[in-house]
Amino acid sequence: MKILKISGKNLASLAGEFEVDFQQEPLASSGLFAISGPTGAGKSTLLDALCLALYDATPRLLKVLGRGSALPDVGKETVNAQDTRTLLRRGTPDGYAQVDFVGNDGGHYRARWSVRRSRTKAEGALQATAMSLHQLPALQPIGGTKTEVKEEIEKRIGLSFDQFTRAVLLAQNEFSTFLKTEDNERGELLETLTGSSIYTDISMRAFERAKKEKQVLERLGEKLADQRPLSPEERSETEASSGAAETALQTIDLRKAVLELQQRWHQETHKLQTQVAAAQEALDSADAERAAAEERRAALAQWELLQPARPLIDAVARLAGEIAGTGAALEASRAQAAQAVASEAQLAQAVQQAAAALLAREAAQRDAAPLLDRAKALDAGIAAHMPAHRQAQAGALAADQANEAARAALHDLHQRQHAAQAEQEAGRQWLASHQQWQALAQSWQLWDQLFAQAGQAAAQADAADASMAESRQQLRQAFDATQAAQAALASAAAVLTAREAERREAQAAVQAIDGQGLQEQRGQLEAHARLLTSAEKIWSELARQQQALAHWQARAAQLAQAAQTENTAWAAEAAQTALLEARLAQAEKSLKGAEAACAASVGQLRATLQDEQPCPVCGALEHPYSHADHALQAMLASLQDEVMACRTQARGNLERLATHKAALAATAREQAQTEAELAALPPAIDSLLAQWQPHADTFALPPANERADWFAQQLAANAAGLQALAQQETALRQASARREQAQAAHELASSDHARCTSTVAEAQARLAQLQAQQAGNADKGETARAALDALLAQLDGAFADADGAEDWKDSWRAGPAAFRAARETESRQWLKQQADQDHRGHALATLAAQLEAAQLAAAKAQQAAQEAHAVFAAADKQRTAMQAERHALWQGQSVAEVERALAGAIAAARELLARQQTAALSAGQQRTRLDEACAQLSQRLAALREQEHGANAALHDWLRQFQDAHPAHAPADMDALRARLAIAPEAMRAERDALQAIADRHTAAVSVLAERRQQLAAHLAQPPDGLETDAAALQAALDALLLERQAANQEATRLRLAIAQDDARRHSAQAMLAQIEAQAVIERRWASLNELIGSADGKKFRNYAQQFTLEVLLGYANAHLNHLARRYQLERIDNPNNPSLSLMVRDQDMGGELRSVHSLSGGESFLVSLALALGLASLSSNRVRVESLFIDEGFGSLDTETLRVAMDALDGLQAMGRKVGVISHVQEMTERIATRILVQPGSGGKSVVTVR
Repeated sequence: MKILKISGKNLASLAGEFEVDFQQEPLASSGLFAISGPTGAGKSTLLDALCLALYDATPRLLKVLGRGSALPDVGKETVNAQDTRTLLRRGTPDGYAQVDFVGNDGGHYRARWSVRRSRTKAEGALQATAMSLHQLPALQPIGGTKTEVKEEIEKRIGLSFDQFTRAVLLAQNEFSTFLKTEDNERGELLETLTGSSIYTDISMRAFERAKKEKQVLERLGEKLADQRPLSPEERSETEASSGAAETALQTIDLRKAVLELQQRWHQETHKLQTQVAAAQEALDSADAERAAAEERRAALAQWELLQPARPLIDAVARLAGEIAGTGAALEASRAQAAQAVASEAQLAQAVQQAAAALLAREAAQRDAAPLLDRAKALDAGIAAHMPAHRQAQAGALAADQANEAARAALHDLHQRQHAAQAEQEAGRQWLASHQQWQALAQSWQLWDQLFAQAGQAAAQADAADASMAESRQQLRQAFDATQAAQAALASAAAVLTAREAERREAQAAVQAIDGQGLQEQRGQLEAHARLLTSAEKIWSELARQQQALAHWQARAAQLAQAAQTENTAWAAEAAQTALLEARLAQAEKSLKGAEAACAASVGQLRATLQDEQPCPVCGALEHPYSHADHALQAMLASLQDEVMACRTQARGNLERLATHKAALAATAREQAQTEAELAALPPAIDSLLAQWQPHADTFALPPANERADWFAQQLAANAAGLQALAQQETALRQASARREQAQAAHELASSDHARCTSTVAEAQARLAQLQAQQAGNADKGETARAALDALLAQLDGAFADADGAEDWKDSWRAGPAAFRAARETESRQWLKQQADQDHRGHALATLAAQLEAAQLAAAKAQQAAQEAHAVFAAADKQRTAMQAERHALWQGQSVAEVERALAGAIAAARELLARQQTAALSAGQQRTRLDEACAQLSQRLAALREQEHGANAALHDWLRQFQDAHPAHAPADMDALRARLAIAPEAMRAERDALQAIADRHTAAVSVLAERRQQLAAHLAQPPDGLETDAAALQAALDALLLERQAANQEATRLRLAIAQDDARRHSAQAMLAQIEAQAVIERRWASLNELIGSADGKKFRNYAQQFTLEVLLGYANAHLNHLARRYQLERIDNPNNPSLSLMVRDQDMGGELRSVHSLSGGESFLVSLALALGLASLSSNRVRVESLFIDEGFGSLDTETLRVAMDALDGLQAMGRKVGVISHVQEMTERIATRILVQPGSGGKSVVTVR
């Protein structure tokens, strides 16, 4: 971590704000700087600000003796001498310390510590300190509470406060702390600086793992129990029964395989017969469909012959349509021409009517001119009279409103006067009825103060009484507790005596059993059991491998026979492949030629060939196939059937080849597996024979057929011996457990006895304390009650005039706060009523004067309203007469509207005349165009009829020629020709595709039937041996055999399970013992590791690992110490038995004698500590890198030469990128350091911080 800036405000002698920025020049480029100034100026306060901002603590305050000592603060407040708030400068309201630093994660942060007084005033009480942490430069807050902030700061620095004061800040008189600290504290600091906390974790995990493995071993010992196997006779009988059951089951399986093979043959026969029948039905259906399609094929051929007539028929139909359309258009044009003549006559008459209407409208306009002038004069007169009329009307309305307002104001004043008089009377009556509150209300401040003092006195008296009651209760409880503790002590003594006797008895029982002898016997029996088990296992495996060898040899012979059969079948099919491919190629070639000959374009070209004329393709003069369409189509269908049959045969051949090839591959794979098994079995059998031979030499074995029983008897005998031994060991463990239980019970009883003794002493002390406390509470109660009586006597004067004055004290005692609040409320009410009564008297006088003025104003307003109404009536009469005369002219319609209506009528008449004239002209032009159109349509109709005659003649000629060329297929007349050609080409193409599909289906049905018959014949030619022809009898025999096999399998399974359970019981004891032995090995290994490095707190391995870190640190320190003081070298004390982090000093001037670090003088300690501090600055890891070092004092004990050497060493740190700040009064030292932070004292105990 690295310090970037230290700032603060009002800390000790540093008044106001101060700041030291290590990123600004000259500090930014200086690796070494001095903090100088007179004693007491505040140099160490700068370092206090650094610690406060980061840890809320300072080394100087922690060294203050007497943790409970207090210092006076403002008023009667005090503050603890070790409280960091004592650093706040006296007479200031607030202060803070702030540090910008680089954390071990490379981020920039700002830590702040602050304190203030209440209300931010210098005389206020001290408030709790606050801390905050922000990430720079965004000032993003980190942490919430003060505790969270401190944890976050420590996490980012990587050092605790104690570690910080060892590695970064070396405070006054703390310079040699790391040199002389304890091993554990030194190890923690080294672990933090190097980031090697893994050693602590390993030590703790080794301890926990050793504990866990020990618990597992103990649980396994508890699980060991007796396991009784079958007797040798029972085992032999069970094995014999199992063998017989297995043999019977195998016999049944062989019979079942034979029957299932026959059943599968019958099923396959039925399936093939069904497939042949289905193929025959499909072929019959295809034949019927093909026969039914012959007429459709002939119709399709005739249709294709008639296709050349289609263009001629289409031309005739097109011309007929055009003739019909042209004739209809001619008739329509003639009708339109007649309509145009009639319309032209109607429009001429309309033009005459429109001219007459225009003349009438102009005459009406001339007749209305005098009346319009009179209407204009009346409108001007009415408009001139309207302002006077509106003014008179407004005056009348204003007079009415003023009159109403005056009357309303007069009425309101009357009501207000009556209400005020009623309130005045009610207030007088209330004051008269509450006369007794007057004395209390008029001097309420005095009585309120006395009430408050009386309440406090009563509370003190009640508190004293409550304390008395509580003390009495506690005194009774303490007395009862003392008696109970004494009784428990006597009981604990009796229990302790009984537990001591039980412990001695359990110890004697354990010593009576020879545990070592039991272990030796168990070892012998277990060794013999392992030997027997191994021999039995090898013998069983050898027999199984020999049986497997015989099985695989038989299987290899079967697979060789099957492979030969499949090879023969595959060769036969492969011989047919080339022949089938040649036939298919020839058939496809012929089919392509036939398809080319039957193509649509070729058919059209054939139809144009003429005898004795050359062919446009080949030039031949003879055309034998010009009319042979039926023969070509038949040949095409035959070739298509042949190609389909060849393809079907080729696909069947390929499928059979693939089937034989897959069977050969499967047989080859199984042969390879069989050969691998056969190759692996002889070496395994030889190995088992080699393993069996030592056992055969060791044991006196019976013949091979009796060895299984012999092994069972030997194992049973050995298990019986182990069982007897286990019973003795169980007795030993039970005796040991009873001894441990007795020992634990004895220790528990001893602990209870000691606890009871301590409890009796504590109870007696508590009883004496409570008795003294009760006496003090009684004195406090008497004093409080006397003060209360005096205060209540003074309050009697407030209730002298009240009814029941002698009872007020009882009411007050029942509830002082409520009584005081009620009296305060009464006083406030009386004072408010008195003030309201005075205010209402003044208000009544004011209302009387206002009422007199309002009466005069109302009379004046009424007279003005009458005069205004008379003026308005005269003006309104004159306006009404003029409006009546004007309304008689055009019902009051405005002159402008009348003029616009007359002018509009004239304009409309003129516009109608113009439209009629235009329409008459257009009708004449339309009639002319229609006459021309009729003439043109007549000419076109004549031309189309001539073309139609020519097209009909050509069509009849073609029909006669076709009838001559194809008399059998030609239509009888033109209607028949049109009927045949009415079918669309798309429908005929669909018909052609449908006929081709029928042919394809017939070909496929023929091919499928042949293949199915061939498969059935091949299947019937190879029936299984001893075939049962009756399928029902075969199924009944198979069902009965399945029931028999189920019963046999259940019996064999039951016997196998019985043998397996017996084997499990036989080996469970050995397996459990082997598991316990294996767990014991694991437990011993972890116990050894725990003994070497394990501990519950991780100290053992941590200190061991930090020995090497300390060696590295001492290497750095001795390198610096060689420059500071060649006489000394630091060494670690080597302890072979336990890891050691203790330090010694080797004195070279005294013959290399080792000295304790505590024997060094002050100057020597400083030099050695400085070397260690510089070494710590050099020691860094990937987690914590110390880049700032502050040294407070310590250089005064050095001579001139040693001081020079120390300064050289500090100067050398600049090359390592670290900053070192020193505080010293040594003149030579401060003069040598160019960059200095000056703390200069001023007047009033204030100091100023500057950087030079």
